[in-house]
Amino acid sequence: MTGGGQPQFNGNALKQVKIPLPPLATQQAIVAEIEAEQALVAANRELIARFEQKIQATLARVWGEAAPAVSTLAPEHEPAVMQDEAI
Repeated sequence: MTGGGQPQFNGNALKQVKIPLPPLATQQAIVAEIEAEQALVAANRELIARFEQKIQATLARVWGEAAPAVSTLAPEHEPAVMQDEAI
């Protein structure tokens, strides 16, 4: 047997299935809300990264160690390794 394992439900049957969707205006409103939330998440990640760098610099100063380099780049412009740490 090949395929998806439902012999009675083939491609032709799938073409007949109607999937209800909300009106376009509702879909656009949903997308706008999600994008706004994603912008907040990105801003929060940037703040977290900045505060983590400040904490590290303060700890280094308190302990008399060389302070780590503080980046002024936004997280999306950081190398991939630093992005993973911010997540």
